[in-house]
Amino acid sequence: MHFKFFLLLFFFCVSTLFGAVLNYHELKAKPKSIAKDYYIYRLLLEGNVSKKEVSDLYIQISRLNSNLKNQFAKKIDINSNQTCKQFTKNNVLKSDQECLVELLTPQFVESLNTSMKVALAEKVQQKSNFTASWITALKNKDPFRTMQQKLLAEEFLKIFNQMPKSYKQKLNFPLEKNFLYQMESLPYSYETFVKHIIFNADDFQNPSQSLLYLPKSGKLTHQTLFYLGINALKANNTTLASTLFEKAAKQAYFRSDMDKALFFYYLSSSEKDILNKIGDSFDINIYSLYARETLNTTTKNMDFLSPSREKATHKFNMQDPFEWRLLLNKIQDMNKDEMELLAVGFDAPDTLPVYAFLLERSVNYKHHYFIIPYEEYLQDFDTKRKALILAIARQESGFVTSAISASYALGMMQFLPSVASDIAAQQKIKDFDWDNMFEPKTAYSFANTHLSYLNKYLYHPLFVAYAYNGGIGYTRKMLSEGKLFNSGKYEPFLSIELLQGEESREYGKKVLANYIIYMDHLGEKITVKELLEILTEPAQTDKFRQKD
Repeated sequence: MHFKFFLLLFFFCVSTLFGAVLNYHELKAKPKSIAKDYYIYRLLLEGNVSKKEVSDLYIQISRLNSNLKNQFAKKIDINSNQTCKQFTKNNVLKSDQECLVELLTPQFVESLNTSMKVALAEKVQQKSNFTASWITALKNKDPFRTMQQKLLAEEFLKIFNQMPKSYKQKLNFPLEKNFLYQMESLPYSYETFVKHIIFNADDFQNPSQSLLYLPKSGKLTHQTLFYLGINALKANNTTLASTLFEKAAKQAYFRSDMDKALFFYYLSSSEKDILNKIGDSFDINIYSLYARETLNTTTKNMDFLSPSREKATHKFNMQDPFEWRLLLNKIQDMNKDEMELLAVGFDAPDTLPVYAFLLERSVNYKHHYFIIPYEEYLQDFDTKRKALILAIARQESGFVTSAISASYALGMMQFLPSVASDIAAQQKIKDFDWDNMFEPKTAYSFANTHLSYLNKYLYHPLFVAYAYNGGIGYTRKMLSEGKLFNSGKYEPFLSIELLQGEESREYGKKVLANYIIYMDHLGEKITVKELLEILTEPAQTDKFRQKD
């Protein structure tokens, strides 16, 4: 068997010491990556760099987030094309075709008066009948009804999906079945439309009623089918709901999405055989855990790993984000055997996260490895706090200590620099540097402080996870509105899937599954049903819904 042993050589490089701003010459030598972007951001923010060097660094970034963009804008002109900026709603008719493409968004056109809209439609008609038709539609007081009458499905979806929420509410009438069938031919735009209607059903009662139908197209995304099923379930049309959920499960690409659709198929149909399909899933999620719990079966494709040797055979600095990036690049084309061989060299306490990561990746995440790395820094925490920190860390970074996100969330627990600085001030840490977040002890300590704050208001791990990801304000608003997590036939499952904000919605479910597994491993078994049932009881879950 041939193995690419030369790939292992990259581990024997000399690691960079972090904790200080890297200078221009050091950064120039680094490959493009989020790690490099982060250190460019730090150099612009804290270091000394010439205008020429800033211009040179600008073309070396891999992703321009808002933080980095703001820092560059303070030092150089990053808006290379100023031509189109001279055109406003007062002189847009003088612009050329290139600028029209940049300027013509539904929100811009809506800001024009009626005569300007008509003139603009005439100007662009020679180049694009599609653009002309939606611009013309916007001059009507009732644009959505006009577009339905003229069967302008593409234009309808473009305007609806791009306009602000207040404008969307002009859609206050039933949708015709033939028009829905036409919109189905644009599956991704239609998905965006359907999700907005379902997530804001109180504001779109007529359209949501119209969506109680069986689609004709076989090209709709599993998400569209799933949320059409949710809409039917809310209306107690269980026959339609079960058909849609079954279709969604067949259409799903990821096993977690299939399990979700199958679970709602089970809820709407009460066919117990469906639970067996979910229980056989190779994925670990709240629905597969619920099915196995109900069936009294266990998760077979899961192990807890403990290191078998004291020291890694690979020289690898876990606190160097560039080394982690290099590792990810190197394993891109490795096969299963090569990755397993590479993993063996990381089977040690300090590099256990890399060991677990490589093993899971080698089997395409069909076997799950749970770890408790750097456990010595968790000894002072009670079981629930320990389990929650581990559950969050596993989801945030896979316990990779040098992880950096696109928004520069740092380390194992993925704290944004501003939050990390705030916690450091609370803990009265002198000479704190953001790179300290790459230290396991600091990461766990900061997580404990932050969770103590969140636990003043939130007592349930799912709600804590929402707040950890989306912020305490986001979670307070969601709970205080009183629309979700109330008693009901299909609760709390409907509320879990109707949470606004896809990232927090999916994040919360994954953290909750991790939490259940870690609690069980740490000797305090807690059932999925028990955790889910109390979500509709404010006294046991949060402070925001409790009445004085």
